[in-house]
Amino acid sequence: MKDTEQNKLLDFYNAGGGLLPVNERAHDLMDQLSRDEVVSFREVTARDLRFHRCYMSLLSFIYGYMPKSFKDRITKDKFYVYLKHLKGSYEVIFEFEDGTKLVEYESIAFGNMSQKRFESYIREQLPWIYAKVIGKYFDGVIYDNIIQTIEEEYKKFFAKL
Repeated sequence: MKDTEQNKLLDFYNAGGGLLPVNERAHDLMDQLSRDEVVSFREVTARDLRFHRCYMSLLSFIYGYMPKSFKDRITKDKFYVYLKHLKGSYEVIFEFEDGTKLVEYESIAFGNMSQKRFESYIREQLPWIYAKVIGKYFDGVIYDNIIQTIEEEYKKFFAKL
């Protein structure tokens, strides 16, 4: 979930058998509903938001090391999608006659992860990012220094969880 999407959240209070609107968006929704109307919600946990922010902050930090030539082609807000595509973390939904493919990217589902699983997930991702992304642009001492700095920052990101 992006921070901009967080502004669209509807907050309710559990009143022991019913939900009461807490914020303006929730009140607006309640005003629009007719009596006995059923509304479906998607659960977003605080853990989901923390893990999402941590992961995106880490990717943003890594993106900062990418050279200008890379940044000219892939914007910061698309870096996450670029990584998913490069890794093949998608399903081909449809292939057009010209060979172009319509894909659906896999969801990471942070809300279903424990902290231990989240840390393990990141630990699995970083070597791949180092080899396939950073290693494509840097080598030697510069590469080693970038990796060391990312590893140090990675520990700071987890300390904030």
